[in-house]
Amino acid sequence: MKNGHFITRLLELGAGIYDPLLRLSVDERRFRGRLTELAELKGDEQVLDIGCGTGTLDLMLFKLLDNGSICGIDVSSEMVKQAKRKTQRSGCKINYKGGNAKELPYKSDVFDVVFTSLMYHHLTYEEKEETLKEIHRVLKLTGRYISAEFGPFPDDFFHRMFIRFTRSSGMLQGLYPPDLIEIAGFYVVQQMDGPLLGGHHPIIYRVLRRDT
Repeated sequence: MKNGHFITRLLELGAGIYDPLLRLSVDERRFRGRLTELAELKGDEQVLDIGCGTGTLDLMLFKLLDNGSICGIDVSSEMVKQAKRKTQRSGCKINYKGGNAKELPYKSDVFDVVFTSLMYHHLTYEEKEETLKEIHRVLKLTGRYISAEFGPFPDDFFHRMFIRFTRSSGMLQGLYPPDLIEIAGFYVVQQMDGPLLGGHHPIIYRVLRRDT
């Protein structure tokens, strides 16, 4: 089974317990809240959440948008179903669909803000490059790309074994390589460290803008 298919299948199986599992490893409201703060939403913007999962971030964003709109996309159809259920219960109007970050089903230059969070470790180096180029394509020239992804892992036994396994599976290699940011046509406006996921995995927040 190819890595992408394996990860998708894993997400499908775990969609129903994703939220409680994540809450065990990180203060999700604080983690997602930092993303919303960095975005500095103006209330009338078009927002895209790639790898939206069960839609927790989108519910927080919805409260900050008066006349804007939110689209969420995820490779897992089960995650999308969970997100739709959550938003329907809360009365929010968010446009969800299943799809791949490498081929976003949106027109060019349409979003003011794009988010990704804890997504890139599922992708190979080539998939990361394709995804960043797609984000550049759909983002307006004056738009912002807000990300929260894993930073370099500590050099200890646990992480050496983890990286060895994931690299052999074609994942995690390169994590979030800085060279890809430049290749895709972005530059970093702001960068800061975030909380440790599960007390072990460092997270880096970035605010990026289009170079051209």
